[in-house]
Order: sequence, then structure tokens, then C-alpha cells
Amino acid sequence: MDGESLTELIATAFMVLLMAAMAWMMRAAASGRIKRNPWVGIRTAALMHCDTCWLLGHHAAANKGILGCWLAALLMAASGIVSMLVALPAFVLPAATMAGVAIMLGGVLLGLRDANRAVAKIHAGERIISS
Repeated sequence: MDGESLTELIATAFMVLLMAAMAWMMRAAASGRIKRNPWVGIRTAALMHCDTCWLLGHHAAANKGILGCWLAALLMAASGIVSMLVALPAFVLPAATMAGVAIMLGGVLLGLRDANRAVAKIHAGERIISS
């Protein structure tokens, strides 16, 4: 294994850990362990409106967001493991990482859509304006 392959493998391991951390944060926000804050979580105007909106929105977004993160982590980990066992073309590990990021983003964006739909039902008729 050359230095470039080792660097790509370390980056892949980091990305897998990052996906796991994101899944944990999504679950914590959905269960109320992470309260409304300006650093972690979905910070749209609708979800930052009140604590109820924060909790309901994250609860609605959790399933698809977490699924996207775990599928991305699984794809990245599998490509890293296979690249250690079998000689693969150089593009496979970076391509799997990019595909994993795309899967994660898809899950998060679908979850965001669900979050905004759920919160819109709470404050139907109210106009929420970001400050």
C-alpha cells in the first residue's frame, strides 16, 4: 500500500466517523437531548421559531437524515475495506466517498423537507420571519 492509498484510506475512515457523528447528532436533536441552539441542528427560520418547532422538525427529519448518514457510512466503509483486500482502480475509493456524501446530502435534504412540512402544520397561518 503506497502513501496515497493510505491517505485515502485514512480520509475514508474519518468520513465514516463523521457520518456516525452526524447520525448521533440527528438522533439527539430528535429526542430532545440537543436543545435549540445556533451551532448544531437544522437552523431554518421555521425550526428556530420555538422549542416545539425545533423538536418536532428534528423528529420529522431524523429517519431520512439518519438513514442517509448510515448508508453513506456503509458505502464508504465497504469501499475502504475492499480496497485493502483487493487491488482496485485508483478512482474507486474517492468515487465511493463522493457517492456517500451525495447519499448523505439526499437524506438530509429529504429530512429537511419533512421537517419544514411538519412545522408548517403547527403554525398554520402564522408568518415566520427570520430575525
